[in-house]
Amino acid sequence: MKPVSFLILTAIFVFLSCKKSELTPNNDLIIKAGFVCGWGSGEDSMEISQTMIKYAYYIPAKSFTPIINKTRPIPDSEWTEILNDVNLDDFIKLNYQSCNICVDGCDEWISIQDDKISHKITFGKGSKIDTISRLQNKIAELRTEFNK
Repeated sequence: MKPVSFLILTAIFVFLSCKKSELTPNNDLIIKAGFVCGWGSGEDSMEISQTMIKYAYYIPAKSFTPIINKTRPIPDSEWTEILNDVNLDDFIKLNYQSCNICVDGCDEWISIQDDKISHKITFGKGSKIDTISRLQNKIAELRTEFNK
């Protein structure tokens, strides 16, 4: 086989085997998010799946029992909206691993996983990351809803 033919076939193979991560309403995706602050001043966690949103808020220095512990079902339309807010390709490229908690500050984290991937980032609480700003806005909206 000529080298040029080999290169063309290789390029076609690589092009066809590269596939953009697509999210569909039937995906087994789980989004987890939360924050933690130093001196036991507070932390929360949220888990968003196709069927349910779970939220908990703790003040560890006072108790290991959540002050707020709520769940609610998620309608298909809201799940689709959340999936539209997630750009999995951009999220996987992020490599944020802050440790503000190490000096008694606050860190926020987001983790996305399904049957094929698992990726987590940690960043300064309240920091905005352009490529995932829509997801961050949705998480903030849900946090506000659950804290009422």
